[in-house]
Formats: sequence, structure tokens, C-alpha cells
Amino acid sequence: MSSSEIRNLLSSAVAAVRGFGLSRKRWAVAEGLAWLVMLGPGSLLAWFALDWAVRLAAWPLLVLFVVAVLAALGAIVFRLLPAMLRRIQVEKEALLIESLHGQLDNQLIGSLQLGREVAEAEGPLGYSAGLVHALLERTTQRLAEMDPGRLLDLRRPRRLLRVAASTALIAVLCLVFARDAVRARVERLGDAWAAVLDSLFPVTLVAYPGDVAVVRGRPVTLRVEARGARRREVTLVRQELGTDKALAGPIGHVLALAQGSASFEVARAEESFTYEFEYAGRRSARHTVTVGDLPTISAIHYELAYPAYTGQAPRTLVGYVARLQGLVGTDVLVSFAATTDLHPDHCWVEWLDGSRQPVAVNRRFGHFSFTLARPERAGLHLTGACGPGFEMERPLSFEVATQADEAPTVQVLLRHRKLTMMAEEAAAFPLSWTAEDDFGVTEVTLDLKVEGLDPLLGRPVRQGSQSQRFDPPRDRVRGRFADLFKGLSPALEAGDRVTLNVSARDNNTETGPRLGRAQPVEIIIVRPDLAAFAEKRFGFDAQALLGGLVKIKRETDLLVEPVRTVRTEARQEVARHDLKSRVADETWPSGAEDAVGDYFRLLSGGE
Repeated sequence: MSSSEIRNLLSSAVAAVRGFGLSRKRWAVAEGLAWLVMLGPGSLLAWFALDWAVRLAAWPLLVLFVVAVLAALGAIVFRLLPAMLRRIQVEKEALLIESLHGQLDNQLIGSLQLGREVAEAEGPLGYSAGLVHALLERTTQRLAEMDPGRLLDLRRPRRLLRVAASTALIAVLCLVFARDAVRARVERLGDAWAAVLDSLFPVTLVAYPGDVAVVRGRPVTLRVEARGARRREVTLVRQELGTDKALAGPIGHVLALAQGSASFEVARAEESFTYEFEYAGRRSARHTVTVGDLPTISAIHYELAYPAYTGQAPRTLVGYVARLQGLVGTDVLVSFAATTDLHPDHCWVEWLDGSRQPVAVNRRFGHFSFTLARPERAGLHLTGACGPGFEMERPLSFEVATQADEAPTVQVLLRHRKLTMMAEEAAAFPLSWTAEDDFGVTEVTLDLKVEGLDPLLGRPVRQGSQSQRFDPPRDRVRGRFADLFKGLSPALEAGDRVTLNVSARDNNTETGPRLGRAQPVEIIIVRPDLAAFAEKRFGFDAQALLGGLVKIKRETDLLVEPVRTVRTEARQEVARHDLKSRVADETWPSGAEDAVGDYFRLLSGGE
């Protein structure tokens, strides 16, 4: 026998044994895959079904998922990888075939060993090569007849493969027909992982802007800072104030976290609401967004209480008044109603000098009062109940004008204000008068003054007064003063000038009584023999009028025409005074008073 034939037979036997080893390895790998499918997707299916049925908490959900993953890794490490990495050893496979067959009696392993020795031998052996050739041929033929692969017990691998196939089919069906549930489990797993981390490493939620008030119709931005957050989403929960109805924004209430922060803008705030942020079962503090309106005045009226002395009833002006006018001392109460509740500490009236007067507020009603004293300008500033930021757009302003109380008007019922009387006539002379005032005359006073026409007469100045009071005060009074010169000492004589002044006083108790005066009345007292002289009637009857006079010897006779001489003394400057007078009021010709004064100076013997 040639060595080549032996090698061929040996190769055939080795190939048969190696094929057996490859078949056994493939079944081992298949079994490892079956274990992987059962412990991997199978455990995940069990975890999926348990969470879907019971809805596990974060910690059990995550722990069971980790167990499923570890089981899959165990199947890979202890089942699949050893089968895949196992090397085929012909001797071990031959021994396994003999042990499984039970009737080979070391024929296979002996044939392989002897054949290898003969094929590798370079010299004579201690046994016959022909015997080895016959043994190999017989072994090869027997291996071909018995098919070593049938010796393997494949019941267990096939059972495991059927279970694995069923598991894989269920997993595929879940992925196809229950994608939402699978996605929900994935999301819950992520939430559970984040929750576990959040429980180990706490997350702080800070909501901005906190409790805030905004004007109705204006935007407001709600923001949250999730310090230490590991999730990508945070939930905004809004509720109408005082209700349990949740509000959802136009893009939903789930906000994406970017660098631990998320924000949501309410384009137009219409109603008050509360808001809070939720993250992994944690909630931030609940805050309130109060929505309010800017206040405007819907109604206003002014109550004017005039001073008591006027006797007028209070007056009410309804509606806005741009210019408020009244007497000095008038008390004004301004009451108004706003469209919204007002803040009790942020409503005021600003006056022209910059000073501020608080406004009494009761919800949406308010009032303030002041007294008319001088021209002013008031600006009413209102703030809504929500506080600063809710000031009315345009303050209500109005002008305050004062009206002074006019003095009484008094008139003396005489046609002329300058009279010439004899002493007897003056003693019986009554002075009639009328006085008027808007709110009442309380007193009319007559002041008289008697003085000589010329200091040379040596007459003292005599004064006196009379008054008439009216209680209660009257708007229009009329009366007369009689016995003007009763008790006058010395009595009236020719050459006296009497000045009568009539004044009226009103009942103004706020700024003080006002005094009105009539035009003064002047009376010149003359004697009967001087009446014509006073009136300068120097006609033919002048001698008769002067007949009773006693002439006094003087150095210079004034009745004799003086001798005209040339003026030798220096010219003296004469001080001239322009006096305003009403010629129409004079009852005697102009200059008559000076003529009377010259006359009495003549009688006195003066120079």
C-alpha cells in the first residue's frame, strides 16, 4: 500500500469527523442564539407586559429593565460566545462519535491515530501498513454509512429554537402593531432613568416671573429654570383662577428644556390664572398671574359747599368740569367712580406746586376734598388695585379758579355831592342811602368830619359816626341818618366844612368783611348875610348886604384902590397844584370857597 492512499483515506475520515464537529458547533451556536432571544427580547417582553399591566414605578421599572439586559448579556457571554469561539478538535470529536455510537470500540480514534502515524512515518513501522490501510478503509466506509450528525440529540436545541422563534415573532408583532405602547415604554424608561437620577441628585425648579400682575391684552412670558435637570421636557400647568379647568397653550403645555431653561409666552392675557411647572413628578411653587384693566373714570361729580355767610345751598355739578370756579372759602368735594378697583395707597391729586394729596378709595370709588383759596390746577392720578404698572394712561386734570367776594355798593340819595347850607338847615338835614350786596349787608356806617374852612377861624376838627346794623343780613337795605350833628361840640357855625362818608359792610366771615363806600358829601355852612357873597352876587345889592358890617381901621384899606407902583421885589416862584375835580358836582361857582375864605380873613383883621 502506498502512503498516498493512506493519506486519502485519512483525509476522508478526518473530513467526516470535522463535519460532525461543524454540525455540532452550528447547533451550539443556534442554541446560544435561542438563549439570547429568550433572555433578551423575551425578558424585555415580560418587562413590557408587566409595566403595561401594572404600570411600574420608576425604580422597579428601571431595575427590571437592567435585569433583562443583564440576562441578555449573560446569554451572550455564557451561551453564544463559547459556542462561536469553540475550535473543532478531530480527536475530541472522534471520541464523542465513539461515545455516542457505542459500538465503534475505539475504531475511529485508532484509525485516525494509526493513519496519521503511517502518513507521517519516514521509516519502517512496527506494524503492517496494510492493516492500517484496511482499518482506515473500513472506518471511512462505516462513517459514510452511519452519518455521524444523526448521533446528536437535537431535541433541546430545536425546542429552544421554537421558543426563541415564538418570542421573536411576538416582539416583531409588538413593534408593528403596538408601536405607541412600545414608544410609551421607551419614554417611561427614559423618565424612570431620569427619575432615579433626580432622586439621587435633586432638581430645583424656579418659576419666573413669580406672582405678577399684567394689563389685560398684554403679553406675559412664563419661564422656568430646572437646575440639575437631566430630562429634555418640562410641563407647564395653567389653571384659571378659582377653577380646576386646565389651560393649554396654542403649542401645547409640554416645553422643551434648553440648557436647563424653558419659556412660554402668553400672547394676550385675558383672564387671571395660576401656573406651575412639573418635572419628573416634581412641581414648582404655584404662582398667580393677575390680569387687570387700567382704571378710567366712568362718573364724576363735584359738590360745592359755599361759605356759610352766603346763605346759598350746596350745589352739585355732574360730569367732568374743565374749569371749576367759586368763591374763596368754598369747600369742594370731588367724588368719582372708576371702571376697576383702585389701589388705596397709589391714588393721589397733584396740585400746581407739585404737592400731592391722597385720595380716599373704597374699591372702585374714591373722593377727595379741598377749599378754594387761590387759582390752582389739579391732576387726578389713579392706579388699579394691582398696584404700580396699572396707572391710568391720562390723568384727569381740571382748573380751579377763585372768585373774590365783591364789596357792597352804597349810594347816597342826593343829586349833588357838594351843598351849601345854613347851620339851622344842616341840623335838620337827613341823609338817605341805599346799600346792596350779593350775600347780605350787615352794617351801614356814617362818618362825619367838621372842620373850619380856614385855619384863621380857629375851629377845631370834630368827628363823629353813626351806624345801623342788620340781623340777619339782607341783600338790599335802605335807610337814612338823621340828627347828624346832635351833640356836636362846638355846634355848627358859618365857615364850617362838613364831610360825610357813608360805608357799608358785608357779612363775609371767610376772608374778612368787605367795605363799600359811597362818594363823600361836602356841606359848607354859611350865614344868611353871606349867602349872596358866597355865591358872588356882587350887584347893586352888595352895599345892603355889607351895611351891617363894622369897619375896622387897618393900615391898608382894602376897599380903596391902591396906588399902582413899579414892582421892585424879586419875583417869587408860585407852587402850582393840579387838582382833579368834577365841575358838575359843585353846587356853587368855582372859586366861591376861596372867596368866602378871603371874606372871613378880612373880618378877622388878618393881613
